[in-house]
Order: sequence, then C-alpha cells, then structure tokens
Amino acid sequence: MSSFEDFKNLDIRLAKVLECKSIPNSKSLIELKTDIGDNQTRTIVAAIKEWYSAEDLVDEYVLIALNLPLNSLKSEGFLLAIDAEHSPVLLKPDKKYLEKIKPGMKLA
Repeated sequence: MSSFEDFKNLDIRLAKVLECKSIPNSKSLIELKTDIGDNQTRTIVAAIKEWYSAEDLVDEYVLIALNLPLNSLKSEGFLLAIDAEHSPVLLKPDKKYLEKIKPGMKLA
C-alpha cells in the first residue's frame, strides 16, 4: 500500500492540448504538445491512437503526471486515463467548469 506522502509527491496537473499528431509508422502512438501553465509546454506520447484521433484532442483538457519515470518513450509526462475494459478513457474536467480552470492547476 502506498502512503499519503507518496501520493502527495506526484505532480499531476491539468494540461491543455495545443497540438496533436499521429506518430508515423506507429499503430498506437499519438504525440500531444500540452500547455502545463506558467508558459511551459510538455510533449506527451500516449498509446491511444486506436481510441482517439489526433484532431479530436486539440483544445481538450487532460490530466498528466509530470514526475513519473518513463521507460523508453520520449515523453515528458504520463497521460492519465481509466482502463475501461482495455480501452483508455481520458480523465477530463466537467465542461460546466471550463471557465474556472486553467492549464497547470494541480490535482487536489
């Protein structure tokens, strides 16, 4: 079991997808350029091409973990999703609160 301190050490933030493209020669990878607040961007590589098109993700808000170690992907963060019977469902804020949120807000 993880401690509350372990959880607090995770840097999970709201990010806005600025650009998104399908990675050539890959059946599963999409590259997302995200705004993480404070005039910073991060490039995230995620294996979600089977379920999400690059075009549909631009201007969407997503949750990303910025300080998890990644294996071989050239990604600057980890896109958070729910595993719904082997299909990822991205975690997104409720649309009725879009005017209250901004990129970089931390998970509370």
